[in-house]
Amino acid sequence: MTAPEPFGHHSQATVTPDGTIRVSAQLPVGRGLPAGSPVAEQTRQALCDVVSVVEAAGGQGDSVARVTLYVTDIADWEAVDAAFRDVFGAHRPARAVIQVAGLHHGYRVAADAVAWRVRKRAPHRRFVPCAGNRGGGRR
Repeated sequence: MTAPEPFGHHSQATVTPDGTIRVSAQLPVGRGLPAGSPVAEQTRQALCDVVSVVEAAGGQGDSVARVTLYVTDIADWEAVDAAFRDVFGAHRPARAVIQVAGLHHGYRVAADAVAWRVRKRAPHRRFVPCAGNRGGGRR
């Protein structure tokens, strides 16, 4: 998995007996991305970390059913939406965007998700927008 390890006492994701993957909120700390970086980069990194966690739990990027984005400024909507489109492409999971008062370490966006496990990974369905975007570091 390329998503950073969590800081606190929680799992990156849990998987229910029916194969539902619930991903904990991911801050965009992968690749050493600083909190002062553009919100589009933060959004892309947080979503790529979500996809990494989903893949580690047995899903694929296109098995993400729902994403919640937490933003510190709703005025960042256009940049956040563009990054979301960039990561998910033709796949269009359900989404909520919620403005929050603040996020850990001064970041401007975080993302969590619900996905499902896939039984057989078909090469033609491989989700690759984040393939070169490897996370690292700790939150």
